[in-house]
Amino acid sequence: MFSDPIRVADAINHPKFQAGDAVVLAGGPHKYVRGIFLNPKDDVRWASIKEPSGTVTSHPVEWMQSYREPASGSASSSNKGN
Repeated sequence: MFSDPIRVADAINHPKFQAGDAVVLAGGPHKYVRGIFLNPKDDVRWASIKEPSGTVTSHPVEWMQSYREPASGSASSSNKGN
């Protein structure tokens, strides 16, 4: 993970996400939970997200991926039930 000072500095200077980015947890016990990225913690390996319920939780950044809502009328939504 981020064990050496160079990787920690890179994570601080080039964050993977910005405040307000939509994310989904792609790993860990809360996999598939969506939220809005709020801010990294003091330990840059962790960050807070605001879940749809309004709850603010913290998770490892490495579990997060960018999330975009599926477009209405997309193949996955229009083929349901067929």
